[in-house]
Amino acid sequence: MTIEALPSRRLTGSDGLGWRRVHAAVYDDPAEAEAFATRVPELLLVLVTDGRYRIESRHGRTWHRAAYRPGSIGVTAPGNRSELRWRATGTEPMRSLHLRLDPALLPGTGAVPDALAVDDPYVTASARALHDALGTGAPGLYADAVAQGLVAHLAHRVTATAPSPGEATPLGTADRDLIVDYMRAHLADDVSLDELAALVNLSKYHFLRTFARTTGLTPHRYLSRLRLDAAAELLRGGTLPVQRVALICGYASPSRFATAFQRAYGCTPTAYRRN
Repeated sequence: MTIEALPSRRLTGSDGLGWRRVHAAVYDDPAEAEAFATRVPELLLVLVTDGRYRIESRHGRTWHRAAYRPGSIGVTAPGNRSELRWRATGTEPMRSLHLRLDPALLPGTGAVPDALAVDDPYVTASARALHDALGTGAPGLYADAVAQGLVAHLAHRVTATAPSPGEATPLGTADRDLIVDYMRAHLADDVSLDELAALVNLSKYHFLRTFARTTGLTPHRYLSRLRLDAAAELLRGGTLPVQRVALICGYASPSRFATAFQRAYGCTPTAYRRN
């Protein structure tokens, strides 16, 4: 199947702009999508620009999950088949930018694995730059240069993070879900590395490496993301005071909560609720 199999409505694209190394298109995504398959010959990178949803991807028989919000990135290697489904976790409109990057840009072996969620500031910033370039009708020289840097960085990132002999293997789906569910149930608590490691019968040191290998984040950073996601949900859907939201989500200090929230969402908790 091709990218046209998406259950989304295409809003705009880079056709006619003279972009040679990257094709960009913005889609309006439905609040819920049943399982569908897609495959493109290019390196596909998807940037969430609006909305929040829980997306699942399947290779073989196992579904893998990720929470998407503005700035989230997913990557599919050239020619790989992806089976996806999703459901909105908020009420705001859902939109995404799809970048189809020329695989000829890949250096060396061109190894870029599928990744349902990529946490990399350079990748996010580059994708946003191409989104802005699409909006302003930037020339191909600019877009192709950004695409070249983005693909080179992705290829380098894969090489730099490739597992060496003896490196920790990822957690299984059941163990990963157990850890994440435990984190969600204890957002207000001071969750320790020891108690998380005990859930899956690993040493603290081995759990730290294994969890990072599985999610791309340390347990602390992953828990922080869950806390901020939960805070955003409470701010959108309720009238609890901001200080109370901060406590529920594990922030004893309202000022620390405000700083972390603004770093993640680009505005204060009060402004987020108002808008």
